[in-house]
Amino acid sequence: MRKKFGDLKRKGNVIVFPTTVTRLLSEGMTSLKNEQYADARDKLYQVLVYEPDHAAALGGYAYSLYELGEFEEALEVVQELLRVGPIHYLETMELYISILMQVKEFEEAEKMIEVLIEENVLPKERLEQFHQLRDLNERIAESAASAKRETGQFSLEQFLPLSAAEQEQRVTELPKEAYGAMKKQLIDLIKHPEVDWVAKSYLLLMLREQQISGTVNVEKFHYTNELAIDELPDPLKDARLLGIRKRLEEALEKEPAKLQMAMELVDRHIYLLYPFFWEEFEEAEIAEAYHAYLDSLFSGEAEVKADPKLLEMLMQAEAYIELRNG
Repeated sequence: MRKKFGDLKRKGNVIVFPTTVTRLLSEGMTSLKNEQYADARDKLYQVLVYEPDHAAALGGYAYSLYELGEFEEALEVVQELLRVGPIHYLETMELYISILMQVKEFEEAEKMIEVLIEENVLPKERLEQFHQLRDLNERIAESAASAKRETGQFSLEQFLPLSAAEQEQRVTELPKEAYGAMKKQLIDLIKHPEVDWVAKSYLLLMLREQQISGTVNVEKFHYTNELAIDELPDPLKDARLLGIRKRLEEALEKEPAKLQMAMELVDRHIYLLYPFFWEEFEEAEIAEAYHAYLDSLFSGEAEVKADPKLLEMLMQAEAYIELRNG
């Protein structure tokens, strides 16, 4: 990690030629113009080693850090630049406000914008820009406050005492934009053994939809696995699930009422068990088991050729659903 430029001292009687600083500044600014922010940061950092109060280098260095997402350090550099005296005051203030927003110092950002507007230092063509910046700051601040409230509601302490239906309702009411910010907390809920399976399914599907990266441990029924979120299956397009549905359609083609019941049963279990679905059985075995299970509902007996272990698990899945739904 780089030391802060202000903490660096010259050692011994090292002679720095004037052209060295000029060359580093020129190269750094060229890299900045070409959006090569890492190279610009490193070159301008070297300028500041020799001349810590160099306003142009401070400004370019701060902007490079901002573009690289190093907001905390960028904030310190801009504050130092404001102390020294920036070359381009309004551009520096705009950068300062943008960084404050990134580090969630919303009140300070609002204060700076209001000062600029009230002091009437903004030219007409920039006034609307700062009004928009203020509106954006307010929206982000409101969103951050909302996310903070949501975070509390999804702590294990508050979430686990809820009933299965209440857990499901809470996750379905979570705004889509909150998933990225709450990634770790939601993953912790998914891997907890006491969280409702349906609530876990919804969280997994939404993490996938929002293209959140990372891995998650999932435990349901007798299945457990660590999975990459971006590799989770699409239940509407998964080849295996489509194959099971097709086999049921073929087997129950002449019994439309029973076919509809079979499809509803499969869909219910897919949502319950997602991202698993009777992994140890073949498509034909699964379709046959659902067919047999429905026969047992009508006649009280299931066909012998259906796998008894799978039939038992289908009944257990239905029992879980009935129990959670009261």
